[in-house]
Amino acid sequence: MRRIFNKRSTYSIYYVMMISVICFGAVCQASETEQDAYVIESYGSRLSLIHEGKLDSTVNLKELDISDIYAIGPVEGLQGEVTVYGGNISISTVINGAPSVSANQDTGAIFLITAKHNDWLTHSVARELSGLNEVESYIKGLLEANNIDLTQPRAFRIETSVPYMKYHIIFKTNNTPHDMAEHRKAKIKFELADTEVDIVGFWVDEHRVGKFTHPGKRTHMHFIAKDQSTSGHIDNIVVPIGAQIFIGQ
Repeated sequence: MRRIFNKRSTYSIYYVMMISVICFGAVCQASETEQDAYVIESYGSRLSLIHEGKLDSTVNLKELDISDIYAIGPVEGLQGEVTVYGGNISISTVINGAPSVSANQDTGAIFLITAKHNDWLTHSVARELSGLNEVESYIKGLLEANNIDLTQPRAFRIETSVPYMKYHIIFKTNNTPHDMAEHRKAKIKFELADTEVDIVGFWVDEHRVGKFTHPGKRTHMHFIAKDQSTSGHIDNIVVPIGAQIFIGQ
């Protein structure tokens, strides 16, 4: 495992699978080396936003190779939500009290976590999952059942029609110094029912708990409606039996 830091406080982990050359007498068998099986990168921190009121961008999407990546975070100035699903950009904001989305790559994020996976483990949900805690517990169980290291971060996806979802788009409308009370006030809340969605989530390592998730939580999820009508941060959800979950490998 290689860890790379740069001046932007970007924290990257490149997971590398190495297979050595094995020799038996005069016969050697060499296998291919697969590098960068997946890449998780993160920029900024939720803690700077909540505790220091920092609303400036730490990364702009136009600086990234957006093809095939998955990413979530808040727009600079708390003017919306960033969601990227397999390179499909959805920037959600609020206009006249209603969700409004664009695919503007020239968008800055206060903090952002991104992933690029070469392979995905596929799973069909065996029972209805009600609420974020049940989803997180189910994801943890899938990781454990497939001998995937819980101490390392990775992305997951869910594709389904949700019977019910509650979500918010962060949209700050004043210049009041930002704190937790202001943060709650800036969450503009919406609900969906019987809607086809693509969900991107992250299971984070302990280093990122609270920085890219809510305190004490190991997961953070955004979604994009299949019809591109809205996107945002998931606050509550019912995941039905048969929903497809994909775990990055």
